[in-house]
Amino acid sequence: MKIVPIFDDKLYSFHYDNEDENELDRLLNDWNNVSYLYGFVSHNLADIPGNKTKEAIVKVIIDNATDIDNTLYELAHNMGKTLDEFFRPLNNSEYRMLELSKQKGRKNFLRIYALRIEKNCFVITGGAIKFTHLMQDRPHTPHELKKIEICRNFLKENGVSDSDSFYEFLTEQS
Repeated sequence: MKIVPIFDDKLYSFHYDNEDENELDRLLNDWNNVSYLYGFVSHNLADIPGNKTKEAIVKVIIDNATDIDNTLYELAHNMGKTLDEFFRPLNNSEYRMLELSKQKGRKNFLRIYALRIEKNCFVITGGAIKFTHLMQDRPHTPHELKKIEICRNFLKENGVSDSDSFYEFLTEQS
């Protein structure tokens, strides 16, 4: 497992040993892959709110993936804006920032999960298409909870607790 830069000094992503791509690229590719999306939507049809067709849901997901990609780019490159405008605590009742706080960014059904290193600095751990209210309601979303915890533990085991130790770790990793 390694960490790769997406937007230097602001956004990073985990690249798991068993994957061809880092998590952000994997998610965006899946969320723009019509075959993958039709399969996912067909498998989870009972969870989709309202009377939307498969075609409509797939179009919404693709549009939302593009919006997320554009939003992350804009927030990382626009002075006066930060990635903190997109990411929020994963636990809705968390009101103070914890060390390596678990975060989520969302757009309708899409979720990106990350760890907050410091203001305007995040590491993406994964993501999901989420039609249900609770993450525990479907098998693919608890898997994302496990991944974010594994990544948090990985950083802690490697002495990462703040931005200084994070950047030091990245230097040692390369």
